[in-house]
Formats: sequence, C-alpha cells, structure tokens
Amino acid sequence: MQTHPPPRLYAQVATAAPVALVFRRGPGGWWHLLRWHLEQDALEPGAWFRGTLYPRRCDLSPDGALLAAFAGSPTSAEFLGEHPWTAYLLVSKAPWLFALAAWHEGGTWSRGHHFAAAGEAGAVAPADAGDASPLRARGGLAPTPVVQYAAERRRGWEDDPRGEPRDPRRDPWDERRQARLVKPRPGGGARLVLEDQGLDLRAPRIEGRSPAYAVELGRRTVALPEAAWADWDARGRLLVATRDARLELRDGRAAGLALRGAHDLSALRPDPRPAPGWARRW
Repeated sequence: MQTHPPPRLYAQVATAAPVALVFRRGPGGWWHLLRWHLEQDALEPGAWFRGTLYPRRCDLSPDGALLAAFAGSPTSAEFLGEHPWTAYLLVSKAPWLFALAAWHEGGTWSRGHHFAAAGEAGAVAPADAGDASPLRARGGLAPTPVVQYAAERRRGWEDDPRGEPRDPRRDPWDERRQARLVKPRPGGGARLVLEDQGLDLRAPRIEGRSPAYAVELGRRTVALPEAAWADWDARGRLLVATRDARLELRDGRAAGLALRGAHDLSALRPDPRPAPGWARRW
C-alpha cells in the first residue's frame, strides 16, 4: 500500500501584528494558506492553490495584511486572468492569493521580493497585471538578497558564529552550507537555535530545506525534533509547526515548554473557493 508523506508546514510571523501566515503543502501539488491569529490562537482559512509556491521567497507584510508571493506554475483566472505566465510575483491580501498586482518573472532563479523595511530602498514597478500604486504608501518592494533563510533574517534571526561561514565564490547561491542561526526570546531567558541540515530537493521538504530546532534555556538545551518550523511571537511564546502537520503554541519560559494550544492540519482536504470580495480590492 502506497503511503504519502504528511503535509509540510512553514510559517512567517508578522513583525508588527499578532498574526502569522501558515503555508501548508499537500496532498500532491496542493497548497493551503491560513492566517494564525495568535492572541486568540485561532486559524482563518484562505486560499487553496494547485501549483508551485516558494514560501521561503514570500513575505508577509509587517501588519500581516498583505502577502508578496513568488510562484512558478501556470496561472489561472482566479489569480491573474489568462496570462500565460509560468513564474510570477504577486501581492495579495493574506491569507488569499488573488493578485491585486502581479509581475511576470523570467524564471524561478529569483529569490523573490519583500516589503521594504524602514530605511530600505523599496520600489513600485508598473504591474504587468492589476494595480501596484497602493504599494507606494507602504514603501514598495525590495529584491530579496541571495542568502539562506532570508525571511527569518528579516524577523530577527542572526548568524551564530559557530555556524558554517558563507563562501560566495564556491557557493554563489548560498545553497550548500549548513547555516546556524539564533534568535533571542522577546523578554529574555531563552534563545531559539536553527541548524540547517543541507539542501535535498528529493525529500518532501519546503524548498529542499529541513532545519533542526532547539531552545537554549540558560545552560540547558531542549531539542525540538518534531519541529519543521519554529519562531517566537512578540509575547515570547514559542510557535511550532511539527513534521506531522500540527501547529503548536507553547510557553517559552518554562523548562518543559508547556503546550498551550494546538491545531491538527493533517486531515485537511482541498476545498478551493473564490477569494472573498474584501480580498479582491485594495
């Protein structure tokens, strides 16, 4: 009997609002987006999309309202009309993928774009579909640099000196090294550690990467072998997406990292629906 891998999860936390965007892959080529309201520990389901998404090259806006998504698959009327694009950048209202503005990409080599941070040079190029002008009030978009875990770095993760250093000459796309990143807990008392396990595009991973996580609590280190993704929220709680497709909210202060809430996403089945009216307009 053929067995299928459990759905894979990845998430990004908004930097200025208590929300996160969850990317769920599976079954097959299906993706599902959900917005995680962290204060209420509640999930808001969004788009079902059959194609290719690159979550690590996407970006959730600081307020959690918009998504800059990078996709590489034939498009459909729900997203971009009848444009025959196979790679594109779009901006939508999270957790939906209805393109308010979109740009054709020449291939999937790009590392995507992100919402420009304060002091960062952003731009708003004329959209190939839709209207990009409202992005000007938000500072525009900036191209994402070629570096492992760029989305995490925008959210406060930093290189640990014990990690493997980058070698731009031998590895210009920064794909081969096993990076080690760390992020202190808001409020102190702990540190989250991410250790890259190397690139493997054959395994059921999000863009070929499957990092290992651990929490350092003083002199004690607590491994998180079940975590496919982890991060802190602004209150210092530990957010975890597990390898068996659960979302967990844990106490980030206690030595046992006590579970405070959980959502099992493993049994969801594709249920594509048109984006609601509010997600179809700026």
